[in-house]
Amino acid sequence: MTECRVLPLSLVAAVTLVLAAATAVQAQEPSVRVYADPPEVAVGESFRVVVEVSGVRRIESIATPEPFDFARYRSRPVLSVKVPGGEAAGTANSVLLTYVFDAREAGLFEVGPFRVIADGRTLETEPLAILVAREGNTEVEVRARITPSRVHVGDDFMLTAEIVGGPMTNHEFIPPDLFGIVERLSPAGSLSRTEWSWSARAAEEGEFIIPPVKVVDGDRTYESQPLTLVVGAPRVRVEASLGSQSIWVGGEFDFSLTVRGVGTLDEEPATPLPNDVAELLDVRESSFDLNGGQVGRGYSFRALRAGRFEIGPMRIAANGQTFETQPVSLVVDEVPTGDADPPGDLLFTGVPGQSFAYVNEPVVVEYAVLHGQRRDMGAWPVIGTKSWPAFEGFDVLEVRGWGGRDVVVDGRRYEKYFLRRVALRPIRAGRVDLGAATVEVSIRNRSTFGRDWTSVILTSEPHTLEVLPLPDEGRPASFRGFVGTLEAVSWVDRTRADVGDTVTVQVEVLVEGVLEAHLAPEIDVPGGFEVSDPEIDTNYARRGNGLQGTRTYTYHLTATTPGTYVIPAVEMSYFDPETESYGTTRSHPFTITVVPADAEAR
Repeated sequence: MTECRVLPLSLVAAVTLVLAAATAVQAQEPSVRVYADPPEVAVGESFRVVVEVSGVRRIESIATPEPFDFARYRSRPVLSVKVPGGEAAGTANSVLLTYVFDAREAGLFEVGPFRVIADGRTLETEPLAILVAREGNTEVEVRARITPSRVHVGDDFMLTAEIVGGPMTNHEFIPPDLFGIVERLSPAGSLSRTEWSWSARAAEEGEFIIPPVKVVDGDRTYESQPLTLVVGAPRVRVEASLGSQSIWVGGEFDFSLTVRGVGTLDEEPATPLPNDVAELLDVRESSFDLNGGQVGRGYSFRALRAGRFEIGPMRIAANGQTFETQPVSLVVDEVPTGDADPPGDLLFTGVPGQSFAYVNEPVVVEYAVLHGQRRDMGAWPVIGTKSWPAFEGFDVLEVRGWGGRDVVVDGRRYEKYFLRRVALRPIRAGRVDLGAATVEVSIRNRSTFGRDWTSVILTSEPHTLEVLPLPDEGRPASFRGFVGTLEAVSWVDRTRADVGDTVTVQVEVLVEGVLEAHLAPEIDVPGGFEVSDPEIDTNYARRGNGLQGTRTYTYHLTATTPGTYVIPAVEMSYFDPETESYGTTRSHPFTITVVPADAEAR
């Protein structure tokens, strides 16, 4: 049985409307026929296949026989209405469905039948015979083309090859070696067994001869003629864009500038927004060497006042020339304007996992968007504008985020989009309110095939923290406010030195808590030495909540006076919130003997 392809419903609907609008003057027996125009063609020539339906008012579907192995579709089928006139006046209209093909193989071929369902009846055409003759040159040949054949560095182009006059078998297409000419060459596929395409991106400036494409058919190999590709210098293109759809007063948003076709800028661009509109928080630089180079600037702002503003045009100096971006409209609202009813598969974390803490105890809060990977969302979410609580009553320390991107909430797996991680240290006892954070998230609408984006607003829950005072009982004299745990070890590189020698003392502090929050150890170095400021090396431990690590202090002591000296033990105290008690760590003391520089010589 011949396989058929059903015509798309949108096209069938058009047929229905056309026939419904036509008024039959006299009854006519429903019929369908198919014919080729012309019925005889040569390989490489185009021909039409026309399906004509008459005497019906409604067409439900049209099925096309599959496949047309000897030919290739050139375009979608075209609908038209045939209105009879002259001697045929008085008969009903006919609908014509026209296909256009390119003949690919010589021979006599039979196609069909075409099957039409109209007015609840099934109609079939007779099989269609098409004769395809060889061209004047009966030799099998490979035709290759480059589109476009003139490009610039960084531009994409297509290399396409087709074999003409050969049998309709599965050929092996072998592309030429384009090493050094293109950045990449990847298969783009084909709609036919006699044609194949590759996509490429030009990487080198110049005029190049592209070697032949080879096609292997069994034990025979065919080659195309060489081609010419002209690659011009990189085109400089500047782009500017906002990273948010909803921007509000107090919200942090990003503005990006991309300059393609250059490796560096001749001068730094001016800040794109005035200080009274937005506060500049950060400028991030990026650069790439591929495709003639690319330079980027990412600007982070905090909106200060509501209104409508215009960013740019920005003037960019590069390659001895000046370029301008298109102006970008900026609308700042008093409050977020996105959809406040987000999909259930989007969550926003931003609440600490504890309800009380001691003064100076770090409370870690991680702000992240969780995405449940819904199929109908169409794409991963894009993070836009962000605003944070005022953090009143806290010292705020930024903390690195560890861990994987997958998290499980209530038995469901989410992918985490990390935004910010802070360690909040309460500075006074009492009830402290941690306000809500707000973030804009853009999600692609799958129902519109990704053309539309929806801006939704996510807000974390507010939180109240009960802050307890540090107890007075048991507080060591060496306690300087650190909450967490400490362990100190120390060593020296020598215990005997000549005057003028340098003695190295190292103190390593193992910290459970915020490394930046503990104070440097106090070393009481005796007279007889000159002491340098310590060198500090910090190593974070990638485990737990990220509040672990070591900090090493290196002191260089230069001996100045002979004698015997004691480097006393380093003592550091802390309050452990887990045990609700104070602790003290001590290193070992060291005795160092300093002798005159010429003592051994005497």
